[in-house]
Amino acid sequence: MFKLNIRQKIIIGIIIFSFCFGCLGLLSYLNTLQLENEVLLIERSDDLSNLILEIRSIEKNYLLYRDPALFSLGLEYLNHADSLLQKLVKEFNKIDKIQSGEKLKESLNHYRELIIQLESTPGISSDTDNKINAHLRETGQKMVELSKEISNFERENILSINRNLRSNLTLSMIGIAAVITALVVFFSSNILKPLREVQQATRKISQGTFKALPIKNSHDEIQQVFAALNSMVEQLVKRRRQLVQAQKLSSIGTLSSGIAHQLNNPLNNISTSCQILEERQKGKDELADRMMSNIMQETLRARDIVKGLLEFSRENEYSPGPIEIGVIMKSAVDLVSSQVPSNISLSMDIPEHIIVYADRRKIQEAFINLLINAIQAIADCPGSINITAETDKTNTVIKVKDTGQGMSPEIMERIFDPFFSTKEVGQGTGLGLYIVYGIIEKHQGSIRAESSPGQGTTFHITLPLDTEHQI
Repeated sequence: MFKLNIRQKIIIGIIIFSFCFGCLGLLSYLNTLQLENEVLLIERSDDLSNLILEIRSIEKNYLLYRDPALFSLGLEYLNHADSLLQKLVKEFNKIDKIQSGEKLKESLNHYRELIIQLESTPGISSDTDNKINAHLRETGQKMVELSKEISNFERENILSINRNLRSNLTLSMIGIAAVITALVVFFSSNILKPLREVQQATRKISQGTFKALPIKNSHDEIQQVFAALNSMVEQLVKRRRQLVQAQKLSSIGTLSSGIAHQLNNPLNNISTSCQILEERQKGKDELADRMMSNIMQETLRARDIVKGLLEFSRENEYSPGPIEIGVIMKSAVDLVSSQVPSNISLSMDIPEHIIVYADRRKIQEAFINLLINAIQAIADCPGSINITAETDKTNTVIKVKDTGQGMSPEIMERIFDPFFSTKEVGQGTGLGLYIVYGIIEKHQGSIRAESSPGQGTTFHITLPLDTEHQI
């Protein structure tokens, strides 16, 4: 199921908020336009009502004085009223208003007929005249009532529009309150609460009792912060473990240095005694000669081990300079060639004049460790070790590929940890790749491994080029 992150939720909320209030704003705008139109209509309705009242006033004066000028003025007002009513009827949108307009129009026409009939029959008996007069007054009164009814319709419409505007305003205020409430709840549950959890987590980290935060939605930015915090703490734990191991390593180095110095004197005595004895007894007994040769070889081997311990425990000065990778790698291959069994083929394909700025001895030590590691990975099975290098504008990448047993992902995660080894007890210290990692990192480079069980291993070493001395 697709889950929205905070940014998407905020965008959707803004869109919904804008749409709702846009609709309310549009509705309010339409109501104001309708209100404006109704105001104009009610002005015309009032004009029509006033005009009809004026017609009634002329009617009274005409009935009193029978003045032909009043008759002409009355007809003119009737025509004007009829024209104004026709314009109003065109703008009516409700059936009851249209019906009232039609009735008023009929009354105006009937009123006109009565006026004309009254004017055209001046000699009729007074009874007939009175009957027309009464009918005329009745029709005039009906006209007044219909015009007022039309005006009342318009006033009611104005009141209705006003009520709608108030309702829209109320809905807008309720909507704003609901949106503000939703925003408060959203920010409290999705932002403020997670931030408090982060604050509590950092406090626990300082106390050393951190527990990984649960990740509910990986698309959520706050949850991504949780994931980053969990990753950071995981790295802190790993670094702390490495620091502890480094402290152990430092203690072992100090101890090794003392032991090595103490072993040098007895080894020198053994070597000197063996040389003196060999000079005096050489050739007298073949077995004695062979034993003294073995004693000398093992003494020299022990001296090399002691020398290695001293070099390991001693903090050597970092002395970088321009060196050619191909030359250093060839030197490393020559040094380990005596340890390469006949079942392993070792090849090197490195272009000339790839120059890096590095400590010659340290880089050579790193390459030797990688080659020894590859030899041990192949063991007694037939295999090969292939060394290649390539460059780009700023870096060179050296690849050391073997056809050994390979490694599982679980082992891959720990190969650069100090004292981690898959070899049997007594066959490895677990420091080789750790030392390699430290040397490469010291040279502002990087190292990574690609491996899978049964498919061999490839180490990728990236070192920055010495651009000033490139040929």
